[in-house]
Amino acid sequence: MSTLESNSKFSLVSSGELQVSHVSPHKRVIGKVFGSINRRWEKHTVVLTDTQLYSQEKYGIFSMPIFLDLIQHIDVVTVSTWEPAINSAVQLRFTDGIVLLQANGPYERDQWFHSLLWKFSVLNHKKSLKMTSCPEIIAKELKSLVKIALKSQLHDPQVWTDCLVLISNQLNHTNSLPPNALEEIIEALGPALIQLNPPTPELCDFFSRYCRDGPCAATAVVVFAPGVHSILKHNVDFGKYTYIRTFARDFIIALASQDACPESLPCFVHTMHSPGARCPHPRVLPNLMAVFLAAIWSAFDTKCSYRRNSSVNLLLGSNRTEITNNKLPKEKVTSCFMKMIELCATHEDWVKEMAPLLHPIPFPEEALKFPPFVMGMVSVLKRFAGDQRPEVRECLFPMREGKESWIQLIAPDHNCCPDDGKTFCDIVRTLLERAPVRRKLVRQLAHSCLDAFRLMVIRGDDFFVRMLSEMLESDVIEDKEQKEQVLSTLCSNPDGARLYRAMCDRQAALCNLAQLGGPTKLTMPAHSTDTDVEKVLSSGPFGNLEKLSLAFTCVTSDCARHLVKLPNLQHLNLWCTQFGDTGLCLLAEHCHRLKSLNLCETLVTDEGLLALTELKTLTCLNLNSTKLSAQVFEELVNKLPSLASYDIRYTEACSVYYPFTKGKCIL
Repeated sequence: MSTLESNSKFSLVSSGELQVSHVSPHKRVIGKVFGSINRRWEKHTVVLTDTQLYSQEKYGIFSMPIFLDLIQHIDVVTVSTWEPAINSAVQLRFTDGIVLLQANGPYERDQWFHSLLWKFSVLNHKKSLKMTSCPEIIAKELKSLVKIALKSQLHDPQVWTDCLVLISNQLNHTNSLPPNALEEIIEALGPALIQLNPPTPELCDFFSRYCRDGPCAATAVVVFAPGVHSILKHNVDFGKYTYIRTFARDFIIALASQDACPESLPCFVHTMHSPGARCPHPRVLPNLMAVFLAAIWSAFDTKCSYRRNSSVNLLLGSNRTEITNNKLPKEKVTSCFMKMIELCATHEDWVKEMAPLLHPIPFPEEALKFPPFVMGMVSVLKRFAGDQRPEVRECLFPMREGKESWIQLIAPDHNCCPDDGKTFCDIVRTLLERAPVRRKLVRQLAHSCLDAFRLMVIRGDDFFVRMLSEMLESDVIEDKEQKEQVLSTLCSNPDGARLYRAMCDRQAALCNLAQLGGPTKLTMPAHSTDTDVEKVLSSGPFGNLEKLSLAFTCVTSDCARHLVKLPNLQHLNLWCTQFGDTGLCLLAEHCHRLKSLNLCETLVTDEGLLALTELKTLTCLNLNSTKLSAQVFEELVNKLPSLASYDIRYTEACSVYYPFTKGKCIL
């Protein structure tokens, strides 16, 4: 027998051109010699089916089909000893002789050999299964067939189709197969998930059935886990292979349903991410999100409105017939996948990738009207609101006019609000704490959630009373009619009316301060405090003040509330003060005429410095000896088009950027 190449992979052959010869069995050497001399080779177009070999020409050896169940043995033999022109051929041994099949080359010969061997094995197993009703023997035969498929050098989906059709038919006709025998068959099939990439539809459908309602779901979860890990970590086109996505969905649901091991789903998500701070597999989260979205659509969608949603189109692909054809109980799906998405949101690197996938809202209306679903999303939305990255927080707001957003969905004036505004209040508070530019966020909230704020004021919520007052004072409400409605709502609350009167008093004082007149330049003495600054600025009009120096004083961020009242302030020196991020954010919100700013040796950090991107007129910036990072400095340079001079000596950024200074930063 010739040595076959063990590493080669072949497709299942169905037909081909072969040289065929019949050999009578000879035991003596002289018989073999004369047999080779008289041997006649015939050229045939041979067709291989599940049960027979036949020739399209139908003459000679193939005047009648050769039935596979009559074959006793299949092998590859060397015949060059007797016929030098022929190296080796596939040998089919029968009781009355031998048929040799000669292909055009070694690869094609081996392809025919493995194809015949597989068809022969399947046929023999079918015969054995028909002849027995013993569960143990049935399980043994099925396991044997699976092992042959795993070891076969045929890399063809038809192999697993043949295997699974036989197993499925047998299991459907065998009602008495014990659970332990089923478990053994499923365990034998498990490695096929890793070996096949992508797995076949039949294999995924077979596994899905046992994940959903099979008696061996617990065993299936353990056996299929490595295969599911492999599927989710690789670049699988779920839009093309929807059956793989369906199998992954059913596996996750079965995993979450394991009462004996409630930590199964957290362990699964942790394993998919890996123990490190960053997941090394970039396809894991998009694949998980695709499974998650498909499961939600499958459970809730009745109108096929997903075709209008770009996020769903991006993740699920164009072929989504399986979504509505595999209806699942919405309670079960919601419980499982809300927990999964919550676990995914505990990983910081995944939060950044997850936020744009959920923006705009990619779920059907029926899901958003289901209270457990919205409550399940609350923890994820709170995670978005508390994230340090602006792009994550931005996903809570509308993408464009007329597009509903998460912040509107949980607002108390929306019919999907889960808890009368408690979650809405918590998220708004968190957003305001994280916002580097408060005025910008207040404007966003006024644009998208003004009616919700008014409703909470009517219900007597003190926090929203203060927020509505701030909206009026910041002048972020542009529509005159809306502004009048807000004013009437605010005055309907006693605390709101009091805040409005105080605001009017401040506005009057501000008008007095902003009157034209006074000096154009002011320098406060060393060691002046916030109180001293307040006294000086309240002593008379400073409408002409353009340059203010507080260098080497004891002022803090608290003095910023007085500085923002100076309408013409263009140059501000805070060198060697206790000024910090809070005051810097306030300056960035209101002092849009600033051209030069000296923050040398102050307490500002990256969080406050990011707010300076709002000051588009800034031309000179001194950040010497501050906690400036290279990343934030790069963003400042990119977003401040007028910046002509800067000083970043003795900062982290100076180790990356050169030169350390540009232009003159002397104020």
